[in-house]
Amino acid sequence: LQFLYFIGIKRKMSAKLDATAVPAELVVMKYARAAGHFAALQSVPFTFKLMAYPMERIRLLMQTQHTNKTFEGSNFNSLGRTISHMKNEGYLAAWRGASPTIVRWLPSQYIVLFLKDHLSGHFPVYNKDKQYGMYFAGKVGSGAATGVINALVWAYPLDVMRQQMATKNSGTWGKAAKDVYSQGGLRGFYRGFMMDAPGLMIFRGVQLGGWDLMKDYYGEEWGKMNRVSRFAHGQVISLFGSLFAYPWDTVRRNLMSATGSTYSEVYRSGVATAGGFRNFFYAGFSARVLSSVVNGALLEGFDEWKRTKDA
Repeated sequence: LQFLYFIGIKRKMSAKLDATAVPAELVVMKYARAAGHFAALQSVPFTFKLMAYPMERIRLLMQTQHTNKTFEGSNFNSLGRTISHMKNEGYLAAWRGASPTIVRWLPSQYIVLFLKDHLSGHFPVYNKDKQYGMYFAGKVGSGAATGVINALVWAYPLDVMRQQMATKNSGTWGKAAKDVYSQGGLRGFYRGFMMDAPGLMIFRGVQLGGWDLMKDYYGEEWGKMNRVSRFAHGQVISLFGSLFAYPWDTVRRNLMSATGSTYSEVYRSGVATAGGFRNFFYAGFSARVLSSVVNGALLEGFDEWKRTKDA
């Protein structure tokens, strides 16, 4: 505690200490306890994410089946057929591409959640009773901006690596990076980003903006709900975000698989091969629903940590 105190805690908390006359060591203990509680809470969604990863790989195989030549001839039209294919590959193949997800996912989620709170303060403040339309737009806008910034500075290149390992049998980080670089240089790590940005804006806007709006709608009753109920609300909001953003995600993932193709070529060939718009745009969405249970846990866990920290 003394070490933490002397490397900067005293300076950062001096105003709070002067106002409350609380010994520095007690303040440090409070923040250390909050940090421990934060880590404990976030072990839950992280564990869920790791356990659910095989469903993520199933989704990627189903979603990119129309342009991915690696498994040409395989049938990924349904969950059952895709699972059967993975069984033939072996047990560990279900987690192919999991390591970039581990590195990317948890930091990415908390960059998003912390940044959302910060960016919300830079949007104009509107009265939710008199100007609800502008209030709603501000909440969704802050969430959308957060998603795009996070993808640009952190998440997107790792997601490209994840897909390369999961759907192209690039078994190691080195092999995956070499394959991506050989296909497009450094720009290859951002291939499809211009299609991903609108999808991210939709998903994060609905998820994060909707979460804030849901808490505002319930008001004081929100704090009286049990955690399971709050988790369920977060899960429903996240699924709505996925539903609206999924077509954008499908196009950009197929663009990542079809090296050298343009957006329009991927779109036309995907729709023609899949046999229709819905079959192409929502390929693998059932696996997405099954693997997304972590989203509700993440939102509720972060809010629970903030309540603990401020207590």
